[in-house]
Amino acid sequence: MESRCLAINQAPRLHRSICADGHYRNTDRNAPDDRPEQMAIRGKGGSNMKSQARSMLLVLLLPCLTGCWDQRELKEIRIEQAEAFDMLENNKIRFTITIPTNKSSIPSQSSLAVPSIGAEGRTINEAYMEMKKTVSQDLDFGKVRVMLINKRFAEKGFYPALESYYREAHSPINVKMAIVDESAGDMLKLKAADRSLVSEYLYDLLQSGEENGLIPQASPYLIASLITNRGIEAAIPIINPKGSDRAKLSGLALLHGKRMTGELNDKESIVFVMLSKHNPDYFTVTVHADALKANVSLFMTRDNRSISIKTGNGSAKVVLSANFTCDLVEIPYMVHVDEELLKKVGSELEQRLNEEAKVVIKKLQQASCDALGIGLVIKAHHNRYWKSVNWDTIYPEMDIEPNFKVTIDKSGIME
Repeated sequence: MESRCLAINQAPRLHRSICADGHYRNTDRNAPDDRPEQMAIRGKGGSNMKSQARSMLLVLLLPCLTGCWDQRELKEIRIEQAEAFDMLENNKIRFTITIPTNKSSIPSQSSLAVPSIGAEGRTINEAYMEMKKTVSQDLDFGKVRVMLINKRFAEKGFYPALESYYREAHSPINVKMAIVDESAGDMLKLKAADRSLVSEYLYDLLQSGEENGLIPQASPYLIASLITNRGIEAAIPIINPKGSDRAKLSGLALLHGKRMTGELNDKESIVFVMLSKHNPDYFTVTVHADALKANVSLFMTRDNRSISIKTGNGSAKVVLSANFTCDLVEIPYMVHVDEELLKKVGSELEQRLNEEAKVVIKKLQQASCDALGIGLVIKAHHNRYWKSVNWDTIYPEMDIEPNFKVTIDKSGIME
C-alpha cells in the first residue's frame, strides 16, 4: 500500500491547458521549457547579423585606407644606373654616376643623353653631398646596374663604398661589381656603338663573363658577406678600357680582408673558376696538343668538385679535385681522331691544367686570399684544428695540391 502511494505521489503532475482549437491537452509541469532555447537561437541569429554588418563596413572602408606610403614619382627624381669610386692621389674620393636623360618630350634613342656627374670629398658621403649641389632633383639608386672601383681605392680598402651601398634603402641586389686599374670614372664615359647606355654594356659584359666561365660572380652584397665571413675571401673581376668604345675583362683582383692584395691575369682567372665552387655551363680552352702537333679548342663541363683535407702534427694537406668532360671542337686541319688519340690529348690537357692550377694556387697564397673557401671546409670538418692554428699565418704555407681529371668523350668535328 505504501509503495503504491509512493508511486502515485512520484507520478508526474499534469495540468490541463486549452489549445487553440478549443480542446484540452494534458501537459507536464516538470517538462523543460523550450522557450529559452528558442530565445537563444534568436539571439544567435542577431549576433550573426551584427558580425556580417561589421564585415560589410570594413569592406566598404578598405578602398579608403589603402595607399602607398613610400611614393616616389619619376618626374621628381633622377635615376642613376652606374656608379664609380676613385681614390685620388690626395686621398680624396671622387664619386661619379651616370644619369640617362631624354632631352625630347617624345622619348627615343636619338634624344637619349647619358651624362656623367662627379664630385670629390674626403669621404663618400661628403662627395655625395657635393654632387647633390649640382643635381636638380633627388637621386634614386634603385636602378643601379654596375659599381666600379679603381685599383688605388681597392688596395687602400674600399669597404666604405660597400657601407654606403648598404645604407641606401633602394639599392638593388643584382648589381655587378668590378675593379679598374686606372680611373673608374672614365670607364663610365665609354661610347659603345651597340648600346645606348654604358651601364647596360658593362653589365652584359660581366654577365656573359660569368656565364662563360671567365670570371666568378661579384656583387656588393656578395662581396660584403665574403669580407665579413672568416674562412673565405673574395675575388673581384678586373675590367679596363679597350679604345674609346670597348672594355675588356683583364683578370681578377684578390682580396685579403677589406683590401686588394694581389691579382690574376685573364687566363689564370679561368683556371681559378675551374677550381672554385662557381660552375658555369661550360669552359672554352685552347691549348697546344703535341699528339696532334697543333693548337686545339675544347668545350669543358665540370662534372664534380671536391676538397679533401688531412690534418695531423699541427699541419694540413689539401687536395682540390675536379673532373671534366670535354668535346674537341676545333683543330686547324682535317685529321682522323680516334679514341687513342683523344686519350693522349686528354692526358696532355690534364697535365697542362694541373700545372696552371698550381701557379694560381701559389698566387692566391702569396696574396693571403682564400677565395677557394678552404678555410670554411676546415672550420666545418676539422674544427679542433681550426681553433688551434692562426689561419692567416698558416694558409700561405699550406700544402694545397690540384687534381684535375679530364675525359674527352667525343671529337665534335667533321672528318
